[in-house]
Amino acid sequence: MNESTGARVQDVLPPTLEELERDRRMELILDECVMASPAPRFEGELTAWVMASRPFAAWEVRRARAWRIPAVAAAALLAASLAIFLAPLWSLGPGTAFETWARVMAAGTAGGLPALLAAVPALASALAAALARAPGTRPALAGALLASGGVFTLLARRLAQRPSRLNTGARRG
Repeated sequence: MNESTGARVQDVLPPTLEELERDRRMELILDECVMASPAPRFEGELTAWVMASRPFAAWEVRRARAWRIPAVAAAALLAASLAIFLAPLWSLGPGTAFETWARVMAAGTAGGLPALLAAVPALASALAAALARAPGTRPALAGALLASGGVFTLLARRLAQRPSRLNTGARRG
């Protein structure tokens, strides 16, 4: 709508002789480039040629030798972790080794407990702020808390009803 009538007239005018000559020369240059390039390869050959001629990126899987170092490093880490786990078994005996393993697992598991207890006040204040801003979510949150408490109670009762191995061994003896 904002176009001037002069712009419309320029679009309709036929090209000048200079423009035609320039177009003809450009077509000749393009024809020479096409004729100088090698003949295009067909489907299977073209894919193989493109894959072979493009540069290789380290994250690609197409060359297995690029994955040798990461695979060796992963295998070394796995072997080291197994050696650390099995070292007490070789030198201390099975009972002491499993006791050491249980203590290490307990220490690793209980290590996060102080952090969790320290975060409880912050979580409670964040929950209070969220509930204060959105009063419509209170029933849904109460339902979710009741459901999770019920599931926890059911799991605890099921686990309490299962006979443990220590209890069954004491009954036999």
